[in-house]
Amino acid sequence: MAKLKVIELGRRDYAEMLATQERLVADRLEGRGGNLLLLLEHPPTYTLGRRSEPSDLLHDADWYGERGIEICDTPRGGKVTYHGPGQIIGYPIIDLREVGAQPAGADRVDVAGFVTALEQSMADALAKWGLAAGRIEGLTGLWVDDDRVDRFEFENADAASAAPGLARGSIRKIGSIGLRITRGVTSHGLSLNVSGDLEPFRWINSCGIETCRATSVEAELGHHGPRPRVVSGAVADALATNLGLRAVTGTPGEVGLERRQRADSVA
Repeated sequence: MAKLKVIELGRRDYAEMLATQERLVADRLEGRGGNLLLLLEHPPTYTLGRRSEPSDLLHDADWYGERGIEICDTPRGGKVTYHGPGQIIGYPIIDLREVGAQPAGADRVDVAGFVTALEQSMADALAKWGLAAGRIEGLTGLWVDDDRVDRFEFENADAASAAPGLARGSIRKIGSIGLRITRGVTSHGLSLNVSGDLEPFRWINSCGIETCRATSVEAELGHHGPRPRVVSGAVADALATNLGLRAVTGTPGEVGLERRQRADSVA
């Protein structure tokens, strides 16, 4: 069985990880190294995807700067989202042509299937703690819904049926997806809110949805819920399983990064 090397990186600046991903994707395209999943946290940062619009930021840059939040452009798809302490980030560097069944034709890969695998892996991980979360067709990411107490109840959910729940706040976003695919190799990936401050999500049109309310594992389960590092491990195991890979542990040095002392939230 092919491997998925999982590397815990602690807290890292966004610019550092953007450069790291570009380097690792280039290596993967040249046939160097194998499939990777980088797990980490970012300091408070807004990232602007390729579809972002100026109106997605509800304040000017100085206002955000006064609150200690950096604003970074990113080559991933999607719009603006927030990253911060307590939120786990998963950056998969994976050649999709080597994972599962892919569409026929030169350089064609099943991006939609990979997005589903990322969403499903987050849902599978949260189910370990009894938190029901699921996919909503037409709305990328992972969601919780007061009216869906079992994750399997999300199977027929779509954007139209979710609109009333989004408006009244009974449907809340707990995980996000934003990918870049370079000649079949993935980068960027997923973020899952485990703990930490959710207020910065209110200062943007999160993911381009004005009524999108963010939540976290801690907000749903209380302070007795799991810590981010424990959840990140569960997500890694679930993703490896869903992709038909075997998770193995790697070190920061294997991807050219120094080991850092873990922040409290990832300990």
